[in-house]
Amino acid sequence: MDEQKKQNHAERMKRKKAVVDAGIDKAQIERGILILITGNGKGKSTSAFGTLYRALGHGQQAGVVQFIKGTQASGEVIYLQQHAPQVRYHAMATGFTWNTQDWDKDKAAADEAWAHARGMLADASLSLVVLDELTYMLKYNYLSLDEVLQALRERPAQQSVIVTGRAAKPELIELADTVSEIRDVKHAYNAGVKGQAGVDF
Repeated sequence: MDEQKKQNHAERMKRKKAVVDAGIDKAQIERGILILITGNGKGKSTSAFGTLYRALGHGQQAGVVQFIKGTQASGEVIYLQQHAPQVRYHAMATGFTWNTQDWDKDKAAADEAWAHARGMLADASLSLVVLDELTYMLKYNYLSLDEVLQALRERPAQQSVIVTGRAAKPELIELADTVSEIRDVKHAYNAGVKGQAGVDF
């Protein structure tokens, strides 16, 4: 790279640093945040668990409730159970609704899971709570949207929450501090590739 290009690059990076520094100086509020990870793409739960492991790395306490998941434990959950027994964990473990095809059974399991989640959302000792696939509970009317929103609003001030799942309700999007939508560009499953342990579950 010639000297002029190096100088131009240095000037661009200097301007960028000024913008970044200004943003850091502006962000001075200290409180927990509500993160919503939605969309049809792969990786919503994976992202949430990545943040969970980040919190554990900082010695924080955390809780996880998994709604509408298969009965087979994922690699993330297996690791949690083996290496992080301090994490409060509950799963509906009823399988997916298209497998059970039993609204009453799923509703009862959802109520039980929500009772665990509500307890976590009221526990100030938990720095992070992951509510995996919670959006499905609202989509299929297993849980009251108003009750869920109220619990999220009234949680301890320093507690952060991650909600994952497709088809997030507009009210949940409005309440969230950070919303990421994962878009499905390509997926190996659609090309007939079987889901793989360690990659897909």
